Amino acid sequence: MSKHLLLAFILLLSLDAFAQTLCVQENKAWVLGEFKRPPNVNPVISPKTDTEFFCPMRQERVKWEESDTFNPAAVVKDGKIVVLYRAEDNSAQGIGSRTSRIGYAESADGIIMTRRMEPVLFPAEDANKVLEWPGGRWFVCNALSCLESQQSPTSRGHLT
Repeated sequence: MSKHLLLAFILLLSLDAFAQTLCVQENKAWVLGEFKRPPNVNPVISPKTDTEFFCPMRQERVKWEESDTFNPAAVVKDGKIVVLYRAEDNSAQGIGSRTSRIGYAESADGIIMTRRMEPVLFPAEDANKVLEWPGGRWFVCNALSCLESQQSPTSRGHLT
């Protein structure tokens, strides 16, 4: 009986591999390509403790990407890979107390990144201050209306 189970398992694996091959062949017309992670170079963007800038919200210099870097989005522009990524400051403050900012990096090969020393998007003294700074307004919208509150949506309970 165990031989039959082993043969059935091998047959299933073979069928799965065959199906994956067919899917790859069918999708070649629109697939960007096979992405392979190069060995020993990941991550290509990681937290840095030496990048500081003057934060308009805190009115002090902050290490804007010392804790976390994540949520990258990449495009090709003028023959270079351009990456926008989210970065957070001091992780010792805990979740919900950090400030997220958007960093900019570019690369010719996708492995060696040249990063700007200051974020390209951050809470500033501008028209969005009321939304971005602590104590700002939260907007919860659906197809019919928008609710505005000084409280976070989670403090008002579940909205549908």
